[in-house]
Amino acid sequence: MKKITMLLIILFTSIACASTQVKPIQVLMITGGGWHDYKKQAPVLKEAIESQINAEVTIKWTSTKEHPLSPTENKLPEVFKGDFCKGYDVVFHNHCQVFFKDDDAINKVIDNHIKNKVGVIMTHGSFHTWFKTKREAWDRICGINSIRHHHNSPLKIEVTDKTHPVMKALGTDGWQTEKGELYETSLKKTTQSLATGTTLTGAKHTEECIFSHTNLGIKMFGTTLGHDTSTMEQDVYKKMMALGILWAANKLDKDGKVSPGYQKKITVLK
Repeated sequence: MKKITMLLIILFTSIACASTQVKPIQVLMITGGGWHDYKKQAPVLKEAIESQINAEVTIKWTSTKEHPLSPTENKLPEVFKGDFCKGYDVVFHNHCQVFFKDDDAINKVIDNHIKNKVGVIMTHGSFHTWFKTKREAWDRICGINSIRHHHNSPLKIEVTDKTHPVMKALGTDGWQTEKGELYETSLKKTTQSLATGTTLTGAKHTEECIFSHTNLGIKMFGTTLGHDTSTMEQDVYKKMMALGILWAANKLDKDGKVSPGYQKKITVLK
């Protein structure tokens, strides 16, 4: 009888453990291009994500060149061709590709996101990617229009909407960056503004710099912050990126609570 009882305990324990096991969020991080130190940024972002949440990050490069691309390099990077989103839950864009101008090809890139129903994360230079086009294609996924930036300056970030799940879980009214490049932004009607950035040296400029939108059947969380690697190394930035991925992958509820099995050790802000 004792043996049967023990076997039943082991059986039910095994079933309970199996039911709590969850698959890691599969994240495709597309990075590379000119004007930014992507070779430093990519490992910083990967570590920040994988250390805080149950996710696996695969890095793929658009280009490994350290200097701005020339106008003659106007081909669509190989990483964007074919069914490149297949097998991933979230596609993380941290790149800057400027000179390619084929809206039809860019629309195919976006359509592949929609086909695979992936969540989307976008940072800094990604919003200026392909800005030489009419922006009618790339802006569908960006949720904003941005083609220029203000002078380099430390930035003051102020959270303007604490109702969004990411900002609820982030738990801060704002912060400052040591360095920065504030993008001029114009938000689409489908885009929700979450925070503004203000230059702290030179001429004063304020722009919306953190936002999200749910459009085309996919969820996008983005920020134009991240020109300098020091910004991405801040605890608040790392936490925000991890939470953004959870939200985009439908693992963060409306109250900012993480789905069971997906939180490792989310950074506690001081």
